[in-house]
Amino acid sequence: MKRIILAFAVIISITAVSCKKENDLQPQSPVAATPVSINVEYKITSESADVEASYMFPNADGQLEMKSETITRAAHSVSFSCIKGKFFYLEASNAAPARKSVHVQIYINGVLFQEASSSSPSQKAIASGNY
Repeated sequence: MKRIILAFAVIISITAVSCKKENDLQPQSPVAATPVSINVEYKITSESADVEASYMFPNADGQLEMKSETITRAAHSVSFSCIKGKFFYLEASNAAPARKSVHVQIYINGVLFQEASSSSPSQKAIASGNY
């Protein structure tokens, strides 16, 4: 009986030592996220039809930089595409001091993102934000 128990113990220990793990998990390299392109539209409306505007707009390298222009019509819009994760900025004010309203809006993929208005001669309508 002692030999049977001893033989059984030897067989169990040999079996346990000879087992090896077959599913070793190897670390996976991270997958880079695909940049998401968005459509941005800046809209400016004014009663005076004489507005100074500044906004972030993509340069030749695709980086956003400040651009300024004088707008001589009651409604104006600027559209562009860029990569998500940027800071967007739009400001406008009457070119000549006037108590006429100026309204600015930033749309992203056709949905209103930010807006602002001003009717004070010395105050700019500023809409901005990260998206």
